[in-house]
Amino acid sequence: MKMELTYLSLGSNIGDRESNIQSALNQIDRKIGNIISISKLYENPSVGFDGDMFYNCCIGVETILKPQDLLNILLIIEKKAGRIRKKDKRYSSRIIDLDILFYQDQVINTNDLIIPHPKLHLREFVIKPLLDIANSKIHPKSKQSILEISHDLNNFSKVIEIENKLYNPVLNSLKSFNNIVVEGNIGIGKTSLSKKLSRDLNKNIILEAFEENPFLEKFYEDPKRYALNLELTFLVDRCRQLNDYKNQLDLFKTGVVFDYDIIKSLIFAGVTLTENDFNLYRNIFYFMTKDLIKPNLIIFLMQSPENLLLNIEKRGRYFEKNIKKNYLKKINQAYIKSLKSKTDWNILFVDVSNIDFVENQSDYLRILFKIKEGLRK
Repeated sequence: MKMELTYLSLGSNIGDRESNIQSALNQIDRKIGNIISISKLYENPSVGFDGDMFYNCCIGVETILKPQDLLNILLIIEKKAGRIRKKDKRYSSRIIDLDILFYQDQVINTNDLIIPHPKLHLREFVIKPLLDIANSKIHPKSKQSILEISHDLNNFSKVIEIENKLYNPVLNSLKSFNNIVVEGNIGIGKTSLSKKLSRDLNKNIILEAFEENPFLEKFYEDPKRYALNLELTFLVDRCRQLNDYKNQLDLFKTGVVFDYDIIKSLIFAGVTLTENDFNLYRNIFYFMTKDLIKPNLIIFLMQSPENLLLNIEKRGRYFEKNIKKNYLKKINQAYIKSLKSKTDWNILFVDVSNIDFVENQSDYLRILFKIKEGLRK
């Protein structure tokens, strides 16, 4: 189904206003679609009646719902939050107020639904947050951008930015996992994604110290000679790092994100070692890793070898300059074979082709949406 872009306004002036809005965002994420943008949070006086100060924000949402269905779901969210809409339609204080501002570029005028919202161009508390996320959005009736509309308003001084920040609920699907591993082939962006997830989920982070391996550069120059040295050194370093983590828990964090799983050692060894060396290595591996911390979730990133080579070239590590496409194919095949055999593991395969989540925040959100969708299946 085609995803449509809609902009919504959220407001509250009863009780814990920020919590009311955040709860509504959580429900929108679950029942309506992917929240692609969230404005800053603003405080402003009530308009049209005497009441307590409002908190307001605007969001952009991608949804498959049609406008009338979208309205119906928003009314249900309001009702479940405790809002009672009065029949006389007079303005009053409310726990939560959810309005559709735009739905793509559609113009709708029915008994219970008017899009664009008929008063959005008159309201500073709507235009101010829209400037954060959609200043170039064109009003389909007036043909003015949000920025141009803002020039006709003159009372923004009463709309005050709040320091507190709302969070995107797309992260909620990952919060229940204490130990998350981001895995994938060389150059796919495991470390970059791990850092972003660690920051946004308030989790510890364990990153592989690959540059400290004295055999890495030598291996790329002479794989047959240095493969066993390389893999054994990596195994020892990884086991030491994971064991050290158990003794250095940060009680203020809610878990950990790793940019590798220890199974990586066995996968790479299966590609790089001779049969005799691998048989020896495998016995050592199982002995050393039997008591290590286990992940609750493995996010395995997938990418074409051609794009991986471009990423490897872009990051410019001199010792990786001789990596070949065929080697990357073998590594990928070994990963897929190994992980798909782990039927009791919680593994999510995520295709990141043509997605630059390292440099582009919107692409990072796309990854999170893919993860959310995968976890709900």
